[in-house]
Amino acid sequence: MNKLFLILLLHLLPVMAQSQDKEKQLVKGKIVTINENGEEQAVPGAKIKWAQNPQMGISKNDGTFEIMADVLPDTLFIKFTGYELIAYQVEDPSIDYTFNLKEGRVLDGVVVLAENTNKHIDLRDPFHVEKIGQDELRKAACCNLSESFETNASVDVNITDAVSGAKKLHMLGLDGVYTQLQWENIPLVRGLSTSFGLSFTPGTWIQSIQITKGTGSVVNGYESMAGLINLELIKPTQGPRFYLNLYGNRFSRGEVNFHAAQIINKKWSTMSFLHLSHQQFETDVNNDGFRDNPIGTIAALMHRWSFNGKDSEAKFGIKATFSDKLGGQLGSNGNDVTIPSWGASFKAEHVELFGKTGIFLNKRPKASIGIVSQLKYHHMLNTYGLTTYEGTQKKAYLNAIYSDILGNTNHSYKTGASFIIDDYDQTYNGNNFLKTEIVPGAFFEYTFNRNDNFIVVAGLRGDYHNLFGPLVAPRLHAKWNITKKSALRLSTGRGLRVPNPYADFNGFMASNRLWVVDPNIQPEDVISSGVTYTQKFLTFNEVSSITVDYFYTHFLNAFMVDMDYGPHELHIHNSTATAFAHSAQAEISIKPTKGLELRAAFKYYDVQAEFNGEQRSRTFVPKFRTLLNAGYTTRNKKWMFDVTGNFVGKKRLPSLEGNPEEHQRALESETYWLLNSQLTHNFKRFSVYLGGENLLNVIQKNAIIAADDPFGSYFDATQIWAPISGFNIYGGLHFEIDQKEEKKPKNL
Repeated sequence: MNKLFLILLLHLLPVMAQSQDKEKQLVKGKIVTINENGEEQAVPGAKIKWAQNPQMGISKNDGTFEIMADVLPDTLFIKFTGYELIAYQVEDPSIDYTFNLKEGRVLDGVVVLAENTNKHIDLRDPFHVEKIGQDELRKAACCNLSESFETNASVDVNITDAVSGAKKLHMLGLDGVYTQLQWENIPLVRGLSTSFGLSFTPGTWIQSIQITKGTGSVVNGYESMAGLINLELIKPTQGPRFYLNLYGNRFSRGEVNFHAAQIINKKWSTMSFLHLSHQQFETDVNNDGFRDNPIGTIAALMHRWSFNGKDSEAKFGIKATFSDKLGGQLGSNGNDVTIPSWGASFKAEHVELFGKTGIFLNKRPKASIGIVSQLKYHHMLNTYGLTTYEGTQKKAYLNAIYSDILGNTNHSYKTGASFIIDDYDQTYNGNNFLKTEIVPGAFFEYTFNRNDNFIVVAGLRGDYHNLFGPLVAPRLHAKWNITKKSALRLSTGRGLRVPNPYADFNGFMASNRLWVVDPNIQPEDVISSGVTYTQKFLTFNEVSSITVDYFYTHFLNAFMVDMDYGPHELHIHNSTATAFAHSAQAEISIKPTKGLELRAAFKYYDVQAEFNGEQRSRTFVPKFRTLLNAGYTTRNKKWMFDVTGNFVGKKRLPSLEGNPEEHQRALESETYWLLNSQLTHNFKRFSVYLGGENLLNVIQKNAIIAADDPFGSYFDATQIWAPISGFNIYGGLHFEIDQKEEKKPKNL
């Protein structure tokens, strides 16, 4: 019955979409050019014409234009004497397009900028990439990466424990360690930064987020298993001249976020970023004697340079992060743990140098060479009561990519090589673990593209790990545009991952369980396959969409963190027993009128493995999740209102049989709703916002087991399945000065 319904749905949706085609749609945009001083100038009098529509338009004195379209997608031609002709396929009339004209006598090509600052899926991309822009990110407080997905259905965010305040992303029902995180194709959260790294990237630094489910491109490595998340940070040439964000909430957490860009000349530009977050006062809403959130400070800074030449470009810079926080019992000092005060401390220092270089080959116009490099140092020192974990990671990363075509643009390829050195020095309760991973690798990826309607991407990469031998990862992606407004995508591939038990699951140290770790940990091995269908349609001249996807992840070798041996032990080992994850999601986004967007998503997870000899669902994974979101922006864009509801279904919890009755818990969690909302008012150069999180005041009762005896054998702060600190009210402001608003003095 379900299969029949899906088949009927796939046939009816294109018909529904085509019935809207007759409605004309208004497309708006602006035509600009960049002068010799690097300043943006409007281009009046440029001619605009559709490929399938005889109607023409001309840009106004300020460069803006409006033109009606009979059918979308359609190719828009823009012509102006002395400049290259632009031909761009327009799909979404809700985007304000910006076209950058280039002088024909100078460049061999043109650059088209089409900005979508909300949520968007490109039907032409062979990968199902969900793109989230700045407007979508600003629907929530968005203070760091872990708080940037409150209105997104594809990514779940879970609290790891009741002491550290750390959060992890989950995709396809799997822990965040199975999701590859990058920023501008540079590794972001990996190794020792896995448990706490999400809090090191402020949301205000982010220009957009790209989310890919399942295995990604072989170019990015062999580790993508549940998905890939790539961040695009604000670029010097695109960011404001000056930006400031101030934030504060009822738990005494305050933040300052700042960045500033400077265009030095037409080739060089630079940008500086600063982030400061501090929580001053202790809070204990659930009255268990423990801080609901750790107090202390996180500071992050980055400085980047950008060079754009005729035949090459380069981006390089430095990032640094410092974190010092205290958790545990009220009044405790994590640096001096003495009975009866149970304290926790979390310290980290992170420094990295990064660089990206692109070289365009004149003799082969479609060929280019890209080199991505990174040097990183990460040190962390965490204490949980009498438990101490310290780790240092030194990393060098290099990825060289060559891309070209085979005969014509229907056939293209990418090939290259990578090299990684990871040196780990870890100490857990006095036991020292040293490990150096050296992984050279090579890859090849072929793309067949037939008019963007049918695309196949086949890739193969091979890496050699000095500790585990060869790691081979084949992957295949295919996309077919069934109609001009729909896309069917298929993907399958292999993913591998080398676990780091103590760093990957650091939050489990917030208990007095005995860690039993197999000394012969092997790489995890996964086959992930998925199918995605996206249908776009018009509602009152606004683009709406529906997406349905299903992914199956099969573990050939799984890394198990098993709490089912008993309430006093944590067993960590590999397993070749049956382990899998089924994930299904349906999402619809409707824009019934200008400025109003309604979104609803439903997810189903079936994630199982063998625990203590018995096939069971993985703990802390809900069977069902639902997201409901409504956002409204007034026509003059002065007011923005957003409200999001998240339903979280029941989760299997570890058995605590063997504990005294007062220290046992149910084997299944309760269901609950999380309600978040935000109101924003925009002025010319700044905006103010007021919002609330967990407005229904959901609080997990007795979240910490044996909180009154933290040094006893029953203490456990890792059984977290719901919020513990109740509702939050926050407010703040954004202030910025755009590049074009900066006036230059004359006759100096």
